[in-house]
Amino acid sequence: MSRPRPVSPPDDFAEEGRALWLRVQRHLRGQGTWEDTDAPLLESYVRCLLMARAAREAAVAEPFVEGSQGQLVAHPGVKVAADAERDAHRYATLLLLTPEARKRHEIEPQGDGDDLPFLAAVG
Repeated sequence: MSRPRPVSPPDDFAEEGRALWLRVQRHLRGQGTWEDTDAPLLESYVRCLLMARAAREAAVAEPFVEGSQGQLVAHPGVKVAADAERDAHRYATLLLLTPEARKRHEIEPQGDGDDLPFLAAVG
């Protein structure tokens, strides 16, 4: 019996998103929890990670910006990054990518832990 082909990432994903999509899907297949119907959830997870990363990079480059009345305020990317990271964590939990979720569902970790997508992608 042949292995099912991986589900392709969304067409609008750039190289970084495509690589993350494939890496996470491979991880989920390895732990035996991937179903093709998980694709929309995986898409949301990857989009949140990419948004968090982009927003965090923008905020690090310029942590404070001028507010509407000339005052110094935190870069809006700080909030965008925090919200996207929170959402990514929620999706990671649903996909059983976090240590807590795997433990709750009695899923043995794969490898040495370096390949855990959520921790590597957000870290």
